[in-house]
Amino acid sequence: MRVYRTLLGIVLLASAAPTVLLGVLLARERGGLDAVAIAAIGASAGLAAALSGLAARRITRPISQCVRGALEIARGRFGHQVRVTARNEIGDLAYTFNHMSRELASYDAENRRLIAALERGYLETIRSLASAIDAKDPYTRGHAERVAALAVELGRELGLSGERLAALEYAGLLHDVGKIGIPDAILAKASPLTREEMALVQAHPRIGAEIVGGVAFLAGAVPAIRGHHERWDGDGYPDRLAGEAIPLAARIVSAADTWDACTSERPYQRALAPSEAARVVATLRGTQLDPTVHGALMAILRRRGILEPGASSAA
Repeated sequence: MRVYRTLLGIVLLASAAPTVLLGVLLARERGGLDAVAIAAIGASAGLAAALSGLAARRITRPISQCVRGALEIARGRFGHQVRVTARNEIGDLAYTFNHMSRELASYDAENRRLIAALERGYLETIRSLASAIDAKDPYTRGHAERVAALAVELGRELGLSGERLAALEYAGLLHDVGKIGIPDAILAKASPLTREEMALVQAHPRIGAEIVGGVAFLAGAVPAIRGHHERWDGDGYPDRLAGEAIPLAARIVSAADTWDACTSERPYQRALAPSEAARVVATLRGTQLDPTVHGALMAILRRRGILEPGASSAA
């Protein structure tokens, strides 16, 4: 608007000045102006004002459109186009802006495609690593994939989206990555573990977090990897966190891990039927599991038909 007002003033001054000067000269020569002369001068000044406004608007409108278009691009809306009406240098500016905007949209689409391909590559690499970990113990084959899938489903049930769901998937796949250094004999041991063996197993969340901690795109998964064996009542490991001091992602992965452990065959326990596992998991609400996350798990089980629609989550 400031450019418009300035340009309007300049054009109006340039166009109206001759008329005003002519009126002054006529008034001096004749000793005054009659009604016809005054009307003619007024009409001329009015026409000059109208034409000045039209000229100023014609020049500044493409500039204003380019400014608005630049703001759209600054907001990430690449590809925004402005109308090109003038066939002059100002029109060339608008045309150049449109070309730039289309190029930016093309670059943005290509970057998104490359990022998506890179993320798919990352995910496949992570899945391969998770499969390698699961292969150490034939009883846990597919465990990481199932935990990741259920963790993401729980995250959606709790209203999470975007990067937080991606972090949950990564954390679910890699939550046991710290077991990579634990001897197979300990992992597959059916009898009770010794104190030293238990200490080694309980170190895997911390070791896993350290392994993953140096990878930038997995930063969001680290708290869940480290904290997936913490308990709501504070009796977990490795940091003995309690309640909401435990990261939400860790509480979600913990619930998914617990459910899969109950429904999978292990050396030290038989696989429970889903309805029986639901009753066992319900007893862990408020002690091992976050009550809110437990409620989300029960809602998912109802949708799957494992629980009756009206069944209590604490049954």
